[in-house]
Amino acid sequence: MAELLPHSGIIKDGEHILPLRVYYEDTDAGGIVYYANYLKYMERGRSDMLRLMGLEQGEMLKFREPDDIKFVVVRSEVDYLMPAVLDDEITVHTTVFRVRNASLEMTQEVCRGKQVLALGVIKAAALNKDNKPARLSKKIKDKLNMVD
Repeated sequence: MAELLPHSGIIKDGEHILPLRVYYEDTDAGGIVYYANYLKYMERGRSDMLRLMGLEQGEMLKFREPDDIKFVVVRSEVDYLMPAVLDDEITVHTTVFRVRNASLEMTQEVCRGKQVLALGVIKAAALNKDNKPARLSKKIKDKLNMVD
């Protein structure tokens, strides 16, 4: 039996791991996961990773604190290697590999066991409440560089 992870996943050795299951609604007429749903899985992985790092996106969108920003994806690149199918237990692995002044870049893998099904590279930019580029504060950068 597979190791049970909390519903928001875990951060271990600098990598966030989110467990998911493929539902009927995720599949296309051929019974495999529709390609755009991998982007949704990756979004869930990034959102839960930020939450576990203490970066509550819902709270930051209220812009109550001077450090508050919102992240928007400005680039995504995905290689689809193998299909996932109905009822597969999959995991989304997210690693922040670059934090810059106003952006971060992550690699993401959607896996079934040890088999990589899709590999993504995502760049997200930080914006202020007026949708202008915003610098990441030291506090946010420290959290993004957090390991375990």
